[in-house]
Amino acid sequence: MILHNVTRDAILAKEPYRARTLWTRARGMIGRKFSDQCDALIFEHCNAVHSLFMSQSLDLLFVSRENRILRVREGFPPWRLCERCGEAYLVIELPAGVIRRTGTETGDVIDLDVERIRDLNTPMLRITRPAPAANLYGDEKQ
Repeated sequence: MILHNVTRDAILAKEPYRARTLWTRARGMIGRKFSDQCDALIFEHCNAVHSLFMSQSLDLLFVSRENRILRVREGFPPWRLCERCGEAYLVIELPAGVIRRTGTETGDVIDLDVERIRDLNTPMLRITRPAPAANLYGDEKQ
């Protein structure tokens, strides 16, 4: 369950979660804190996030379909309406400071081991079943 910056050979998160349902996507990190059990939140099919009602700053990665980082945003503060990157396919929320600590930059390639990343709305100790043979993001072929 690792989110890995391949370009820098740096671990960005060891316990990332996917926000997949409407409720978990809207709530995101509202009322939550990053911890050893959830140290990143991944929003697939997404190119914008907010920090309304949050109490912590976030580091944000806007990522393309090819897993290339299109934009980084360090220390996105609480109570902001929107941070956006129109070309992004997914957004990753990380604890503030991860981008700087790992040297992550625009253009870096990340590895998403999505088959082993848990959904935010599943129990913490239950790992989701592998996605059907599809694409890197676990979506069924169309």
